[in-house]
Amino acid sequence: MTGAAAETRTTSAARSDDVTIRPLASGEERALAEVMRRSFGGLGGGMFSRGEAAFVADVDGRLVGGVVLTSFRIDASRRGGMVKWLFTLPEARGRGVASRLLDRGLAWFDDVGVTDAFTCIEALNAASRNRFAQRGFEPLGFVEQVRRYGARLPLVWWHTNHVIDVGDLLWVQRRDDAAEDRAAVGAEAHEDAEGSWGLGGLAATLAVHAGFVALMLARMGVGLDLTAVGRYLLAIALVIGVRTAAMALVGAAAGVRLRYHPWETGMVLVGAITVVFGGVFFLAPGSVAPRQRTWSTRELAPVLARMGFAGAAAVMALGALAAWALSADVATGVASPLLLYARITVMLDVLLPFFPLNAFSGMRMRQASRAGWALMAAGAIALWVSAWL
Repeated sequence: MTGAAAETRTTSAARSDDVTIRPLASGEERALAEVMRRSFGGLGGGMFSRGEAAFVADVDGRLVGGVVLTSFRIDASRRGGMVKWLFTLPEARGRGVASRLLDRGLAWFDDVGVTDAFTCIEALNAASRNRFAQRGFEPLGFVEQVRRYGARLPLVWWHTNHVIDVGDLLWVQRRDDAAEDRAAVGAEAHEDAEGSWGLGGLAATLAVHAGFVALMLARMGVGLDLTAVGRYLLAIALVIGVRTAAMALVGAAAGVRLRYHPWETGMVLVGAITVVFGGVFFLAPGSVAPRQRTWSTRELAPVLARMGFAGAAAVMALGALAAWALSADVATGVASPLLLYARITVMLDVLLPFFPLNAFSGMRMRQASRAGWALMAAGAIALWVSAWL
């Protein structure tokens, strides 16, 4: 059944208090895009598209939230459904509006025969993680994605917009499982989703970046110079390793059990930039996040902010050390790329605190302490300005 047909069937509105959940009406796309912009900030509104179906939360004729959905054929027996966007205005939060929108979207998936429901969630977005986990969604690592979808995985990535995003994890709800099984997954969502530290993902992240270094140097005319590749890889390993370790130590000191999550499609973005532009590429350093599938923003937001401050400060210190080494003509072969990647990382981690760069630490740092963020921003700018001094 098409999205239009499904909308025709769902003209009756679901109400809770003064909120009505209804299909998006013709001519309301611009208004919903503005709601999305206000919800996400940054580039949010510019990314809006109606999708195959969309439902809105309406309060006395004013839109306060929306959910945008698409569906696609995975293979002969499976149909995918994607929750592209789920958002509410800040003043509408805490009233269950987003949950009602999601439930209406999942009902639409039932209408069109979806067997595998997907969404992409930034690793540290507690509100979205909790909401989807409680409905039986679970995050899929790259190996599990390959196991489930095999040669169809690029198709799944394409239709779920999981191609060149930064820091998002792919979550799935297997709708061919019994409803009671999905409910059990939701009921147990507070438990640890994965028991390991994710060090295999960290090793894979470094290995993929090594390949990008070789490609970059080849594009620059250096050729396959293993010594140059080794120097660049050492610089990248120091930046990612020091950042990750600093964040993990602060989190562990606060009693939080953590796991490293690689950004598989963030690395696709890095590779695409390397192929198209050659030369310098930015890093996809991954996320250090709580191991459990659900967690409280109120309890952990201060810890996550401190982790962000620690990771950025550690990279700044590494960059300052590299700048000194260059000025003193010490280990310049490593110091030069080390300073380069430290600068790039602190720019992304500190100076760009808005959507769609939520996976970096700037937004959490600024929300926790504007003064602290301003101080870190000054340090990041100083690290860049040092190039011209």
